[in-house]
Amino acid sequence: MTGATEGPIGERRGPSRPRRPRAGGAGSGDALISWPEFFKTFWRVAGGYWSSEQKVKVRLLTLVLVILTICQVGVPVAINRWMRWLFDALEQKAMHQFAELSWILLIILVSNVAIVNLHLRIKRRLQIGWRDWLSRRVEHAWMMNGRHYQLGYMPGPHDNPDGRIAEDVRNATEYAIDLAHSLFYDILLLISFTQILWTLSQAPYIVINDTPYFVPGYLVWLAVLYAGLGSAIALALGRPLIRAVDRRQTSEADFRFGLSHARENSLGIALAGGEVDVRRKFYTLFTGVVRAWDDVTRALANMFFYSSSWSVLSQVFPTLVVAPRYIAGLITLGVLIQSAQAFQQMVGALSWAIDNLGKVADWRASAERVFGLAEAVDHFDDLVCATTGNPITILRSEQRVLAFRDFGTTTPSGQKQILDMNVEIGEGERVLFTGETGAGSSILKAIAGIWPWGDGTIELPDGAKLFFMPPRPYLPTGTLRGAIDYPAANPSPDAAALEAALTQVGLTDLIPRLDEVGNWDQILPIENQQRLGFARLLLKRPDWIFMEEAADTLDPAGQRMMIDLLRTEFPKGAVVAIGHSDALAGVETRRFLLERTDTGVAVREDKVQSSQAWA
Repeated sequence: MTGATEGPIGERRGPSRPRRPRAGGAGSGDALISWPEFFKTFWRVAGGYWSSEQKVKVRLLTLVLVILTICQVGVPVAINRWMRWLFDALEQKAMHQFAELSWILLIILVSNVAIVNLHLRIKRRLQIGWRDWLSRRVEHAWMMNGRHYQLGYMPGPHDNPDGRIAEDVRNATEYAIDLAHSLFYDILLLISFTQILWTLSQAPYIVINDTPYFVPGYLVWLAVLYAGLGSAIALALGRPLIRAVDRRQTSEADFRFGLSHARENSLGIALAGGEVDVRRKFYTLFTGVVRAWDDVTRALANMFFYSSSWSVLSQVFPTLVVAPRYIAGLITLGVLIQSAQAFQQMVGALSWAIDNLGKVADWRASAERVFGLAEAVDHFDDLVCATTGNPITILRSEQRVLAFRDFGTTTPSGQKQILDMNVEIGEGERVLFTGETGAGSSILKAIAGIWPWGDGTIELPDGAKLFFMPPRPYLPTGTLRGAIDYPAANPSPDAAALEAALTQVGLTDLIPRLDEVGNWDQILPIENQQRLGFARLLLKRPDWIFMEEAADTLDPAGQRMMIDLLRTEFPKGAVVAIGHSDALAGVETRRFLLERTDTGVAVREDKVQSSQAWA
């Protein structure tokens, strides 16, 4: 839309908003997509960071991180060799070698501290940068063209978008880098220690039926078999954990949304004395959290029963495997220690899946919740067409009229609302739609471009500045000055203009509070909030004004005052209002009745009994 626009038209009499659906599909925990499909979707949604406007910096940081990871692997390799030299020196009681080894250890320690510190800084810079990029991408798509409002009506895996953006994007990006780094590190570790262990595996003869068999690198094969068996068991036990973590995140998000929704509606709850009902809702939601928590606990218990036994065995198994060769006098104590440590390092590298299964579960669950929201906002038009067919078309016309051509609206589920409306409204007209104002609300939403459900065409005068006034204007948290000048104009109105607007709408007592910071939708009574909506109108100076019960909480004198403002300040402006028969206080030039029929709501022009001039 051209020019200033108010927030989405309110829901006071509109169609009831459907209950928020629980996530399904991606992020639901009911069915898991295949890993290849998951990685393909993840790269499509989040991989653009490496080809974004910051790609040179991002790729450089990634390269430095790779180099530092290689350096990190050098530390355990050096320690492994150092341990062999140390125990050989101890076995020989060589004090001079012990002193030299102490200095070598100091060098290794200092190098490790420097590498780890720099690696941490680079990794965290990449993580916060990726999170920032993906958050902005999803936020931008979600807040564009009213998608944040429209998605509330659509079923699918995109519920609780605030939690998905704030929490799941963080997990998806941070865990992805953590897991990628640890996997790369373990691969390098595996390559390095496989070579070491192969060298240390002086191939023994295995005698079967009096026939000796030569087994080169037997410790390597034993490590692979040992780690492979452990990983297979862990992965089999871990699949229920992934599902359980997914369900827990959905339950936590539902609980957070319930708390946030109650906070936003605290006044209504307090006035109605509905705290008991709200608490009951909290208990129900938290019961879901507890149930999901217990599911995760059971899955973790199965994993820990196995992993705790495996971890103890892994500490002693390498030594038990190599000890017979030392006892037989085939190797030195240093070689025994080096072989056992190399075996342990190799098994640890091969056990990446076991060690990171919990984080993989969290990462995948969070990533799929991000997918659900990103896919919904990216393909919203396809979702609309899938439910109601072709959406309403909005065109700009050279004619100075607002025209509805074969226009109709439906609910998001496809139920008919406005039926076959063909109306033209010219500049300067004051038009009132009354009757079934709930359905009439969809007319203003369609003009604003946030109600695509329906058919037909809306033609808007090209270049016209439109302004929408819902029953309750959106007042952002911050200074009162910023709440009035919303969305922010460039240049911003000066103090004189703001004071004049507040005076004209009867809010002179707020002038000293212009720079006060607060939650104005909680601080001000609803009637003063509606007066601020008219103050905002005076600052924006639109050509076309669209109102939905924008002054219905004011007393008759206050309503007359606002109508007088329209008459005196916008003598040539067009006004389209949805509301009761007295919403324009008798100054309307045209009136349309919205009448309920068996198939929907018909629009019929009614004769205006009397009309007053603007001036």
